[in-house]
Amino acid sequence: MTRSNSLKLAVALAVAGLAGASGTAFAHGNVTCNSGPKDQWKSLDALKAKMTAEGWKITKAHPSKDCYEVYGITPEGDKVESFWHPVTLEKRLVLRRGQVLYKAP
Repeated sequence: MTRSNSLKLAVALAVAGLAGASGTAFAHGNVTCNSGPKDQWKSLDALKAKMTAEGWKITKAHPSKDCYEVYGITPEGDKVESFWHPVTLEKRLVLRRGQVLYKAP
C-alpha cells in the first residue's frame, strides 16, 4: 500500500469513527418527550400492553428523564432501545447499537 493510500485509509477510518460516535451521542443524548407533570403520565404497564399488542417483546422498561425507555425486540426482530412519550404513548426514538432506526418527526 502506498503512503497516499495509507493516508486516505486513515482519514476515512477517522471520519467513520467520528460519525459513529457523534451519531450515538446525538441519538441517546438528545431524547426529549416534553411530557409535562408525571401525574399526567400513563402507566408503564399501559405502554407495555400497547407494545406487546403491537408485537414487541419487552426485556426492560423504566422512566428515563421525561420519556419511557424500553429495551426489547421489535416486531421485525431487531434488538433495540426505544423511547416513548409517557402521556401519548407514542414512539419517539428507536435505536439499534447506536443506529437510529426511527425518529419521530
